[in-house]
Amino acid sequence: MGRPKVKLAWVEERKRRATVCQRRMKELIQMAEELTIVCDMSACLVFYNRKNGKLVAWPSLEEAQSLIDCYNALPETERNMKADDEESSFIKTITKEIEKKLGLSRKAIEELKMDNLMLQIKNGSRMIADLSQTEIEKLKSYASEKVVYYDRELRKQHPNTSGNEPFLEDDDGEMKIYEGESSESDGADNA
Repeated sequence: MGRPKVKLAWVEERKRRATVCQRRMKELIQMAEELTIVCDMSACLVFYNRKNGKLVAWPSLEEAQSLIDCYNALPETERNMKADDEESSFIKTITKEIEKKLGLSRKAIEELKMDNLMLQIKNGSRMIADLSQTEIEKLKSYASEKVVYYDRELRKQHPNTSGNEPFLEDDDGEMKIYEGESSESDGADNA
């Protein structure tokens, strides 16, 4: 289990503040060192104390300077492309979530349109001959998706039936077998 969340606040006592600072710097250096080993990448940390002008660099001042120089030598477009601040990361995450919800909403609207179209055809207010080619294609696609969906649902509820065998249940959950039908012949007589 991780360490408990620390309340971020100014530490009033000077000695305690120095101790907290040293401990936190040590933890950050340890994490950076682990990251460089695990991910096989270069990293550096630079800490600067404004009060006493003290500069602490990890792994060394020369290596940190070299890494910073390599970064500064990159073209500005490449530097910005690789930068990922919290705000842009948060915006990207929210944008993805909104795009996903928008996609689901569009799909739901399209399904409602197809349900409405099927209802109009059933009621006779629209004829199949009056539909545009696009409407026919969308209706075919929607119907085939629904057939696949309901077939999958029926197989979940009745896993012991094959895809070729029709099954019927009465209200008691018992299978009904109709005269002239056989499970071996898919409903054809055995004559």
